Amino acid sequence: MIEHSTNARASFSRRAFARLIDLCFVMVVCCSLYLVNLFLGFPIRYSALFVYKQPLSFEMFMYYDFPGVALTFIFIKVFIAFPYFALLESSRLQGTFGKLAMGIKVTDLKGDHISFVRAMGRYFLKAFSVGLLMLGYLVSFSNKQQAWHDYISKALVLRRDKGRVESQPAHRSRWLFDLPTFGKQPGPDETESDYMCIFCHYRSDEKNVGCPNCGRLFAYGEVGAMNGLQLAHGIIFTMIGAALLYIGAKILIDELQLPYPMAPWWAFTAIFGMGGLFAAGGLSALFGRNWLLRGLLAGLARGNV
Repeated sequence: MIEHSTNARASFSRRAFARLIDLCFVMVVCCSLYLVNLFLGFPIRYSALFVYKQPLSFEMFMYYDFPGVALTFIFIKVFIAFPYFALLESSRLQGTFGKLAMGIKVTDLKGDHISFVRAMGRYFLKAFSVGLLMLGYLVSFSNKQQAWHDYISKALVLRRDKGRVESQPAHRSRWLFDLPTFGKQPGPDETESDYMCIFCHYRSDEKNVGCPNCGRLFAYGEVGAMNGLQLAHGIIFTMIGAALLYIGAKILIDELQLPYPMAPWWAFTAIFGMGGLFAAGGLSALFGRNWLLRGLLAGLARGNV
């Protein structure tokens, strides 16, 4: 496999600006279709998305507005955005107009153009990157600076003005963007040929479906991908811990205002203890100390936490 030098890979800022340009282009197409429909006297009726009124209740929004909004969104994603991204990224251009403007391209792991099927998979896998609280776009899931959908579809986003280099790339931050003092840098021995288990931290050069040491499925994989998953877990655990601490503090303040507190002491102990544990595990993972997070994940997997 031909490796690419670090500076050959598209930076986060280039990818973000390319995405912005592409979204503007998709919106121009949508507005053009709307104007054509307006000129023809609206033979196609639009949903309440274009005649918006403040809903009187959440139930009213879900019943009257949401179906039309959802159908309009799905139509734009499937019939406008999907062919735009998949066809252009699988063509000889190897990129959308936004990527062309920013001087980047989509390739396979060898630097060649990808097939339409792979471009289609990469496009729809972006839904999972969004579903991970946008972490699939922010976290690097390999030392090739791959977003989640890049890693699963085995694709790269490279700069057009950089050639291919047959050398092991330098390691970068666990984020797709550089944060020099935030997050632990992988060691020099952590290459793409290394595999690791999230739970027991077993390391091996052999590829396997499950961990050869603890036997857990879907927890053993390439070091870069596992580091990315741990970082994503760290952020999610931090948010859960912060939410529990906020809920506990709010209940405690309300209880202190009552003449006779009703909540038992053990309830506050459980909320604050669990919130503190989750927040500590998440924050420690953000700063490269994953032992507490691994313990929490292992406990959740066994049903002990």
